[in-house]
Amino acid sequence: MLISIKRLLVRFMAPTPYHVRRRLPTITLGPLSLLLTTSWAREECLNIIQVGACDGTSSDPIHRYLKAGTSRAILIEPNPLAFQRLERAYRGVPGVTLMQAALGERDGEATLYRVKKSDNAASEIDWSLQFASFSRAHVKRHGVRDDEMEAITVPCRTLSSVMKEHGMSKIDLLQIDAEGFDAAIVRAALKLPLLPKCINFEHSHLPLFERNPLYHSLKSNEYLLCYDSWDILAVQENLVDQMRSQMASAYSSAALVDRRKS
Repeated sequence: MLISIKRLLVRFMAPTPYHVRRRLPTITLGPLSLLLTTSWAREECLNIIQVGACDGTSSDPIHRYLKAGTSRAILIEPNPLAFQRLERAYRGVPGVTLMQAALGERDGEATLYRVKKSDNAASEIDWSLQFASFSRAHVKRHGVRDDEMEAITVPCRTLSSVMKEHGMSKIDLLQIDAEGFDAAIVRAALKLPLLPKCINFEHSHLPLFERNPLYHSLKSNEYLLCYDSWDILAVQENLVDQMRSQMASAYSSAALVDRRKS
């Protein structure tokens, strides 16, 4: 009986942010920000694909790094209302390609559920743009009524076809915010001939039954996992080993210079 109650409590607490469960302070520096800051400081040019780019600014973890114009990025957003704002956000930024499409299991079309057009001015943040999803139920979970919602048909592409079309042979960072379909896109990424070096995706909307199988798949493909309140960052072990080697080499070089000066 006690074991059953304990299992029930574990299942109930699983979706709760880690800092709440462990009474830790709120996270103010996420793993992805740390990774991008490090890459930026080392002046690395990254190949980035962002799935669910929305308007390009609202709660966007990679916007400020892409605006620097030092990375090559493909930003994918299916909602035409959000895509209009996305175009404005990245107008004139070098290396950034925008695609108005959804990402799915096959090329073709898909049904997207979204909040009907609001009266927000182009200069105002429209949070309702972030609710668009393949799932009507997911949109309703944000408090959207049926009469406030509409279904539209959007182009749908696979991850591999997007890469082929734009001549991208490898992904350094796959950034995903797909409103409940993050797991499906992660699974698609794990089928690529060359796996992404880093995958960042939302865990807050993952159904319980998808969590452990997805984490197991990432670990079996030699990814190390870290997370914050919203996202999980999966980083390939060999990338971490490479970074450690570079740091060790840099320290050795610095020590050699110091010895010569002395």
